[in-house]
Amino acid sequence: MKKVVFFTDIAKLPEALSFFSLENFSGKKVPVKLHMGEKNNPYFVKPDLVKRVVDELKKTKAKPFLFDTTVAYDGSRHTKTEYKKLADLHGFNMTNVGCHVVIDDSGVPTSIEGRTFEVADHLKAATHIFALTHVKGHIQSGMGGAIKNFGMGGVTKETKIRIHDSSYPTYQKGACIYCRVCAEICPFHAIKVDEESWEYNEEKCFGCGACVDACQSKALSFQDADLQFLLACSAKACVQEKTVIYLNELKRIAKGCDCDPNAGPIICPDIGYLLSDDPVAIDKASLDLINEIKENVFLTVNKVNPLKQIKYGEEIGLGSSSYKLIKL
Repeated sequence: MKKVVFFTDIAKLPEALSFFSLENFSGKKVPVKLHMGEKNNPYFVKPDLVKRVVDELKKTKAKPFLFDTTVAYDGSRHTKTEYKKLADLHGFNMTNVGCHVVIDDSGVPTSIEGRTFEVADHLKAATHIFALTHVKGHIQSGMGGAIKNFGMGGVTKETKIRIHDSSYPTYQKGACIYCRVCAEICPFHAIKVDEESWEYNEEKCFGCGACVDACQSKALSFQDADLQFLLACSAKACVQEKTVIYLNELKRIAKGCDCDPNAGPIICPDIGYLLSDDPVAIDKASLDLINEIKENVFLTVNKVNPLKQIKYGEEIGLGSSSYKLIKL
């Protein structure tokens, strides 16, 4: 079983790291993969926590740098220049965290499960990575954790777009029984069903897959595959054959993603921190701890089951959902 270390006091980070082989990071250039926040979003990982991670890596003589990728949509993270300006505005700079910020906009094609994902250049080149993830809700995947940090955040714009487009539903009229379940369950009101008609508004759709999962007559399927399956595949493309330590922060747990300037409200009280060397195990442990306090809260508020990404991650060999929780 995979080790997942749980602690509530960040001062225990060095003790938590002692359960893993941080000394193997010595002398390595280490991307610290994180989301440095969207403009007007208050919930993302904060520079003081990031500095603690950077300082621990420096103790081993590693050479850390903060890392993320540009996004496909317009805004303050669409280009490398824009993202670096925003990162600096949020306090991610040499003065506050003790290392430089690197943003990638290109990548290297990598094949997983018969599909190609363009892994960001600096992730592809790295042998050792430290993943720092703020756990929160997400309108398309239910939850955003370590898997999504890489699955969407570790690849190029082109791959991000392809993942989203591949998860949109397709409709088979002959199989439809017009039961209206898909319309009722759609979180984005993208489907309208009458007695003899099925209408779909692609502009409203986010490709979450809730309608496909709910369709008993199999009239709906994915363009290619479930978004959460593709996120797991994309994450595997980013981290396979690499040494990675994952730190999940379970605080400021909002309904929406750090990409969303209107991500609130907070839907679960602060819990603490988890550390592991397995992305599936740490996301499963994160979800379990949150569910203990607010049962099925991500499914309730976002109408999407986040457990799917964990299941898919295990199926493709990204990691294991079986873990031993070590409480400090």
